[in-house]
Amino acid sequence: MSQQLRQCWFAYIVLVLNMQDLIVYGKTKRQPQNQHEQFPCYFIFGDSFSANGNDNGLDTFKSNYLPYGIDFLDGPTGRFSNGKIMVDIIAEKIGMKDYIRPYRTVGTNRQMLKGVNYASSGAILQLEIAGSKVNSISLGQQLKYHKKIVRRISNILGSKNMTKQYLHRCLLSVEIGCNDVFNNYIPNNDGSDPTPRQSPDRFAQYLVDHFFFNNLHNLHNFGAKKVVVFGLPSLGCSPAAIRMYGNGSNQDEHKCISVINKDIQLYNSKLRTMVFNLNNYTKNAQFTYIETSQAYQGFKNIGKACCETDLDGMCYSMGKSCNNRKDYFYWDGYRPTEAANIILANIAYNASVPSHAYPFNIHHLISNTTSHKS
Repeated sequence: MSQQLRQCWFAYIVLVLNMQDLIVYGKTKRQPQNQHEQFPCYFIFGDSFSANGNDNGLDTFKSNYLPYGIDFLDGPTGRFSNGKIMVDIIAEKIGMKDYIRPYRTVGTNRQMLKGVNYASSGAILQLEIAGSKVNSISLGQQLKYHKKIVRRISNILGSKNMTKQYLHRCLLSVEIGCNDVFNNYIPNNDGSDPTPRQSPDRFAQYLVDHFFFNNLHNLHNFGAKKVVVFGLPSLGCSPAAIRMYGNGSNQDEHKCISVINKDIQLYNSKLRTMVFNLNNYTKNAQFTYIETSQAYQGFKNIGKACCETDLDGMCYSMGKSCNNRKDYFYWDGYRPTEAANIILANIAYNASVPSHAYPFNIHHLISNTTSHKS
């Protein structure tokens, strides 16, 4: 590792530790970090890392019970964390006065002008297997919902041209793929190495080329000009992965499953290339990639869940949870604590090195928000 890279990593870890010192526990309130809204609206696509209530009425994994939401002002809402999720904190950072409402509760009122959260637990990229195990909302279905919202916004604003100009100034974030990649492994609970169903390289390329790229291009056709694409976290460090596959010899110094994290890096590298291609392919659009796979650095407890979990990685209803939540990266078997979500949102908004945000961070997108013409 070069000296320059070591210095970058050291600065990053110091940032992580400093950010954790700023966290105050108890019921967390919304804390807008900018006086003025930096984007007029924020649309959110993703899986349980971004979900905030769309699953509550579905036959799928839900988190509308304690201890989920134990540190959130409104209690359990459908967020898969103890408190705020990453997109909540991003909404605060861009000055939104309220958190973005889930699609299933937004209705037909003018609140949709501020954005909509379409994310759903279990959401995947691949349309043909969505819902095969749970009633998840695939990325393709989330785009269909977005198309309906765009039509409603057009009715409110009164013209397609005004709607187009309005949507050009909105922020969109897309965080999805964990379920696709993790489900490519043949599940076991005997500590043997994970066995991929398909070649990780070919499978990753297939997901990016046939699903991710096409869906993002469709978003652009719907008026999206400022799109943040999140890379996958280090799933090999998740408590669920360690429970299923850990045998000591296949784990790194953090007890993470090395082969899974290697496949995550492979997938993320293809996402980064996709973002580069989209910026060259689309007109007057700004796509950016955010790397999240190293965000666990600096936490005392990386591969342990803060709450007691079942075999699906979900917190037991009314089960026990740790007291020192700021020390844990994972809240349940798969999803981050609020402490970790603060770090993830800070990387997305402020990261200054290309290895974390490419070609730029969210704050960089703001400078062209009000001046963009197309």
